[in-house]
Amino acid sequence: MHLAAQALLVHALVGGTPSWPSAVVAIAFIALVGFMFAQAVSHDFAKIWSAVGTLVGVLTGAIPAYFFKTQADKASARAEAISAEAPAEAVEAARKRAPAAFR
Repeated sequence: MHLAAQALLVHALVGGTPSWPSAVVAIAFIALVGFMFAQAVSHDFAKIWSAVGTLVGVLTGAIPAYFFKTQADKASARAEAISAEAPAEAVEAARKRAPAAFR
């Protein structure tokens, strides 16, 4: 299979960017945190932050983790698609060069 055709096939199967619903959720969360900070500044900051601080921290960590995992899954699928088309000698040479990558 021609390399350019293979790249297009992998891009079509795996996708190139995170989905728009996940981006909308992330942007909405950023807006919510901004609104909470605006309200906290004009009211009792310690009281509001103690109520939502843990939730904000967990979600702030979950959003990048989701996007990183999505990209890692896509990279893994690309690698599998490319290795499926590679000659056996090339795969064996890669296993010798980086055995930890094949565990």
